[in-house]
Amino acid sequence: MTMDEEKIIMERCGKKNPFSTPEGYFEALPLQVMDRIRQRRRNRTIWKWAAAAAVAGVISTAGMMSLRNQSDALMADDMIYTEDALDYSMINNLDIVYYISEAK
Repeated sequence: MTMDEEKIIMERCGKKNPFSTPEGYFEALPLQVMDRIRQRRRNRTIWKWAAAAAVAGVISTAGMMSLRNQSDALMADDMIYTEDALDYSMINNLDIVYYISEAK
């Protein structure tokens, strides 16, 4: 800002401060700041609990899927073992069907 600009501003406004604050602004300011801090802390707490719940859900889902895959794998191994045992026993499939139908 040059001296000419300053001179023009001083002529228009004078030495009076053109800015003002609302009544009681500085008295209420600390309370408003503290309220905002408390609200942010509450929000952070909520987000922390939400994140913890999401992580627990992901871990639980992964664990259940892992157990299911293991049980499926064990069942598949049992099926292979059973089929191999039947193949090595040299029993005819028709005999097996007849045996099962008679057992009912």
